[in-house]
Amino acid sequence: MAAPKRRGRPRKEESAAKNTSENKKTTAKSATAKKTTAKKPSASAKKTLKPQGDTVFALDIGTRTVVGVLGFMDGETFRVTDTESVPHLKRAMIDGQVEDIEQVAKVARTVKETLEQRNSIRLTEVSVAAAGRALKTYRVSMDFDVSDKNTITADMVRTMECETIQKAQKGIDEKYSNEDAVFYCVGHSVVHYYLDDYAMVNLEGHKGDKVTIELIGAFLPEVVVEGLYAATDKTGLKVKSMTLEPIAAMNVIIPPEIRLINIALVDIGAGTSDIAIARDGAIVAYAMATVAGDEISEDIVRKFFVDFNMAESMKIQASGATDSITYRDIFGREQTISKADFFEKCSPSVDSLADVISQAVCDANGQSPAAMFLIGGGSMANGLADALADKLGIDHGRVAVGGQEFMKNVDVGDRKLGPEYVTPVGIAVTACTNMAYDFSTVTLNGEQVRVFDTKSLSVFELLGSAGFKTSQIMGHSGAGLKFILNGETKMLKGTAFIPAVITVNDKPAALTTKIKQGDSITLTPAVNGENAHAFIRDYADDISRVSVIFCGENAVAGKRAYANGKEVGKDYEIQPLDNIEIHDARTLGAFLMQYGGDTQTAIVYVNGEEKPESYVLCDGDILGFDKGSSAEAVQAAVAAESASGAQTAEDIQTAEQGNFVSVIFNGVPTDLPEKESKTPYMLIDLFERANIDIENPTRRLVLSVNGKSAKFTDKIQSGDIVVIKQED
Repeated sequence: MAAPKRRGRPRKEESAAKNTSENKKTTAKSATAKKTTAKKPSASAKKTLKPQGDTVFALDIGTRTVVGVLGFMDGETFRVTDTESVPHLKRAMIDGQVEDIEQVAKVARTVKETLEQRNSIRLTEVSVAAAGRALKTYRVSMDFDVSDKNTITADMVRTMECETIQKAQKGIDEKYSNEDAVFYCVGHSVVHYYLDDYAMVNLEGHKGDKVTIELIGAFLPEVVVEGLYAATDKTGLKVKSMTLEPIAAMNVIIPPEIRLINIALVDIGAGTSDIAIARDGAIVAYAMATVAGDEISEDIVRKFFVDFNMAESMKIQASGATDSITYRDIFGREQTISKADFFEKCSPSVDSLADVISQAVCDANGQSPAAMFLIGGGSMANGLADALADKLGIDHGRVAVGGQEFMKNVDVGDRKLGPEYVTPVGIAVTACTNMAYDFSTVTLNGEQVRVFDTKSLSVFELLGSAGFKTSQIMGHSGAGLKFILNGETKMLKGTAFIPAVITVNDKPAALTTKIKQGDSITLTPAVNGENAHAFIRDYADDISRVSVIFCGENAVAGKRAYANGKEVGKDYEIQPLDNIEIHDARTLGAFLMQYGGDTQTAIVYVNGEEKPESYVLCDGDILGFDKGSSAEAVQAAVAAESASGAQTAEDIQTAEQGNFVSVIFNGVPTDLPEKESKTPYMLIDLFERANIDIENPTRRLVLSVNGKSAKFTDKIQSGDIVVIKQED
């Protein structure tokens, strides 16, 4: 490849070499005559742009203007090398939020390209700040065990702050969980460091057992942050860091050494007034008001019948040295007004702006501050500083409009930078001191996601911030099912889960894998195991209900299921800790056992016939101790019922004559009148008095006579202690 041609005067040795070979080239002229002359380089190609390197590029994308600052850190001093300010040609931003991305990007690109050409530098990275529109703050503290550390390092402090910020992020997410908005942390201020409960200014280099960090996190809605990123993306710039505008301004106007004073800093732009409060050595509060310089401009529009751009021009003229202001109204007429009259007409809107700002400052601080710094283009409004001093009740000398003369550890050279340059210079300084925020843009399942970069972001943290639930990331086995079946504890296991499949840049990855800018992550969510399920039919699929008559009473046989004492069907789903009982009384023997009897101690007839214990009972069966046909047994039962009713008077008379059986029944003295048949009482004769629904028994019966287990055919005598009840 041929070397590029040098421009300018040739060096002496080059000139001599050229003269020596002049004659040798004569014969070659005809061969080269046909070659076309090289094109003249374009203006943009005249300069070779060097890499950005350590140069910091900060952009303050404001409501009315975009301000760019170039500089570098020289020891403890930030040196400004160039600045550029370009106004928006139309209202592309409202109240500090990007509304027209294309228009904002166009102006930002103009600032970038102007600085590039003037400084022969290719700008690729930019630091930005967001205004406090819809600002949310969250105060949080967190303890850390450092007992196993030799000394506390700067990296350890940074990591602990990041973990505390993440706690604040979780807190803000929970607090506003009912809102659709997603909030990004765009800045924070440490309120206190503690080492073993002692307040510390700086933890680095110390030793101890416990560190406590208390800080305030500043959060903005996703729409505000993404608007800034979208505009910078279109300029071809990568956002290196982001902060909050009042944090940036604080870092150059009110450094830590003077934060012991209760000072309010108010950045009055065109769309918002951002507030930061310093007290007791720390920034203790952030706030904002959605009123600023545009309120004055809009008042000018209404009072002087001009468009918005003309109103801005009139404000600029008013800040100059001239005594009058010239403007053209919407009717095309040129007008002139004295500066004094102009200020008088604007004073109501200035006073109104002071009202809102002073109230916002008092709300954030709890009272009037001891002093106040005003920065931003809106702070230059005539009479605003004095109006704020009056409303806050502080000396006029303690409300100052801050420009370059108030910037600490900043060298601006021979430039004259007003209050509108404080924030962009602060953005650059904040970026240099690692107090700004980085966001990584990665691809997750094909979609771009922007996440707060803690310098050690893991896959797990990314997935959590992207809204995936822990169950989708980690997976879990199905829940087990524990219950009691006929007195025996049963434990069923849920099914196992299928773990998530995670890749980073198409390679298998773990939840602890660290990610970086530009990574592509895919997640196939975990499939959770199914919970264990069980139904009554799993243990008794032949549930049945058979209605019979037993000793003249309606009763139920068959196979029945109970859950916690309540009868249920075969399709009942067993719940955790259920007490399930399945009573199988389908056969004669099982039915009798349900009532504490058997066929060995007494003969039981079914429909007048003696049946074995294995006999399966059917609907309508009549069971009793009397032999006879079904019809006779039924008639006997009806007759017995009638006789029972008819003998009531006789029973009373018999009892009066003393012909009765006296027992203690379920703890109550009871007199049983002598039977008409003169036969002895059996235990079954007392069922009716026990108030037990033998048609729907829910638990097994307990039968005892004189403390001993009994059968329903056992005979009862006077003096016996009889118990008939259901199991507890």
